[in-house]
Parts: sequence; C-alpha cells; structure tokens
Amino acid sequence: MISGIYMNSVEIKMSERLITIADMLSRAGKYLPEYEGKQLRTADVGCDHGYISIYLAEKDISSSCIAMDVRKGPLSGALANIREHGLEERIATRLSDGLKELKKGEADSVVIAGMGGDLMKRIITDADVAELGIKIGVLQPQSELCEFRAFLRESGFYIAEEKIVYEDGKYYFPMLVIFSGDRSISDDHKKTNSEGACCSSFLDKTVERLCDNGGVTKEDALNICNAYGEHNILSSDPLLKKYLLHGKKVSESIVKNLDGDTHAGRLAELNRELFYIDTILKVAF
Repeated sequence: MISGIYMNSVEIKMSERLITIADMLSRAGKYLPEYEGKQLRTADVGCDHGYISIYLAEKDISSSCIAMDVRKGPLSGALANIREHGLEERIATRLSDGLKELKKGEADSVVIAGMGGDLMKRIITDADVAELGIKIGVLQPQSELCEFRAFLRESGFYIAEEKIVYEDGKYYFPMLVIFSGDRSISDDHKKTNSEGACCSSFLDKTVERLCDNGGVTKEDALNICNAYGEHNILSSDPLLKKYLLHGKKVSESIVKNLDGDTHAGRLAELNRELFYIDTILKVAF
C-alpha cells in the first residue's frame, strides 16, 4: 500500500522537466562553498502551480520560497497547493512582474523557467540580481537559446551546469547559473564543481576541442557553444545527438525547397547551422 506521505508528495504531480530544474538548485553548495550543507531562500518566478517551490521546501533544498507570478489566477492556484501541503509558513505567494516585487535580501537563489529567452533577459536585466542578493539560479528559456546563452556570458554570469530534458515531444535546456555582483568573476573566485572543473573552463575546453578536432575558428566554436551549450557538447549527451539529427533533417529539407537567388540570406544561415551541427557530430559523437 502506498503511504499517505508519498501520496501527498508534490513529486508525483511534477513533470521530469520541473524535477530536473529543482534538483539542479540542490547542487548550489558545489559551486558556492558558503551554501554547502545549507538551505537556500528561493524566488520562484512565474511559479504557475507552485510545484517547484513546494518540492524545494519538501526536499529541504530551500528553507523558504517566494512563489511569484504576474497573473492572479495561477497565484491563487499555487496558494491552494501550498496550503494542501501545509507549507504556508515556508512558502509565501506574491503578485509580481518578474522580480520587481522582490526586496533586497529576501532570496539568495532564483528559478525562472518556461518563458521565452527575451522575456527572461528582461526580467534579469530589470532586476539587478546581484543587488538583490541572488547568487545562483536555474534558468530554463523556451526560445532564443543561442542569444540567451550569449547574454549570460556578456553579463559575466557562469553556466555551471546544463541539462537536456525531452518531454512530450519537446527539448528543454535548464541551466544552473552563477551570478556575480560585479558582472565578472576573477580567476581567484571562479567556483569548481565536484570534479574540480572550473565553471568557465567548460566553455574554454569545449571551444578548444571544437577548434582542434573540428577545424573551426574560435569565433565559430563560441557560436556553436552559444547555440547548443558547452556542457551538452562536452558530455556527449545522447539527447543532444537526437536533437542535432532532428535539426539537421529539418534544415536540409528547408534548404532543398529554397531558391538560391531569392533566399540567399536564409540559405547561408541554414548552411551555417548545418555546418555547426556536423562539427558537433564529428567532435562529440
């Protein structure tokens, strides 16, 4: 017989994507030693049903959460779920456009997932996460992935981990991101993962491998990492291969049906994508 505790666990209601996002945040201590063995205080932006906040509290990943949403409907639904799990004292709800209603020092971590990359960029840029005291977060953009990764790098943020989740016919790319107050992290303060690899060295190592084994320029190698994620390439994630092969099939189909004179720009873009895909397939698989 299934126990009442298990039946009441939010985990059975959550998708693999949401569980992956929440679990990534549990590894904050590997990159920020001051949080090793300690619980976080988390702002869950665009909380929807509030499942991530509830999971973080149930698993003692976060001592407290603020479940935030710009819409009253989802927020009231989240509050009902929080009450069902008896977590009103640990999880607050707040109507907020992004992080605008979060006060300085209320959270040291953030989850922003299930939105377009451009919207997430606006949320992060408008808020000044470092000034708010946010040190680490899980970000999962639904679109504009290449531009979003480039934005993180340009802002001085570090992608410590990235995963690929395939669910209901779609690919998702949640990222564990380290923020820094001065928009840069000095060599003395770059954090390491459990294997001792520096966060930024994942990018350096992947760029080097793409240049040496793929024969591409450093600029192209960086573009490839922005488009597909250095962690996914370096780990030779099997899901990345499926994602690439699907993308290659789609792009090749489009190329066959475009007129070279009328659509020269689009053809050049597609051929560049195909070149990038073939380079990763050659180097990582």
